[in-house]
Amino acid sequence: MKSMLGRILLSPEFQTSVGGSLLRSFVQRTQGIYNYSPRFLLDTQAAARPHYAYCMLSAADLARRLGHKRISVLEFGVAGGNGVAFIRDFAPKAEQATGVGFDIYGFDTGEGMPPPEGDKDLPHWFQQNQYRMNQDALRAYVPEAKLVLGDIKDTAPSFVEKHKPAPIGALFNDVDYYSSTLNSFSIFDAVDRFPDSFLPRVFMYMDDILGTELEMYGPYNGQLAAIRDYNESREQSKIHLNQNLISQTHLSYRNQIYYVHLFSHPLYQTYIGGGQQEVLEGALKLRRA
Repeated sequence: MKSMLGRILLSPEFQTSVGGSLLRSFVQRTQGIYNYSPRFLLDTQAAARPHYAYCMLSAADLARRLGHKRISVLEFGVAGGNGVAFIRDFAPKAEQATGVGFDIYGFDTGEGMPPPEGDKDLPHWFQQNQYRMNQDALRAYVPEAKLVLGDIKDTAPSFVEKHKPAPIGALFNDVDYYSSTLNSFSIFDAVDRFPDSFLPRVFMYMDDILGTELEMYGPYNGQLAAIRDYNESREQSKIHLNQNLISQTHLSYRNQIYYVHLFSHPLYQTYIGGGQQEVLEGALKLRRA
């Protein structure tokens, strides 16, 4: 939508109003009737998982600028499969809009959560065997997803060499524990040996960093501690909170989108600005005004 009406409907002010809520409800109820574009579903926050939609579309845009026709999307912590099912359903829309296809990988123990390894794993809130998976039901529900079953400390380090995936562009992390989250980041250690299996910058969603006064997530436990410790142990890759969404207070997921920069990737310095750079920078200035 580029019209004045479109700008009004997609503005933060409208999106946080009663009208915005009604628009989202209407779009969600009529998706089977009208072929809404994936960007419209994202901008109106009518997508069932707008945080997933944002990472998928953004990763596909980056991949297209780098000349890739296909990327991989990874979910750590599959459980009942609702996340990979959304990826499966949203992928054709995103491919139609960007020209980039998607491969889906889901990491899980297959048996629920392993035992917590210490205080940083928040044992007051998480315990062994939570979020068990029904493997047969999941394979029937989302046959398009390639399941990587086993403890993440074993499956993540060997994943790229074993599966030779299309470039990893988006990663959704919902493994709850500090230990499992930190282990999942080991997947990035393969970039020097298998650069073709990564985009130079990967879009990430971290699920377990915002919660209630009972969970008490913070910088010294859970996923935030894993990010900090990973960054302290690596020189050529760093994970950080996004700096482009956090000012858009109407987006519920703005504080959970992270990026990993893989500085040693051979395409890291490839210029991707193109003719749209000034347009994009101008739009950003308008949002901040």
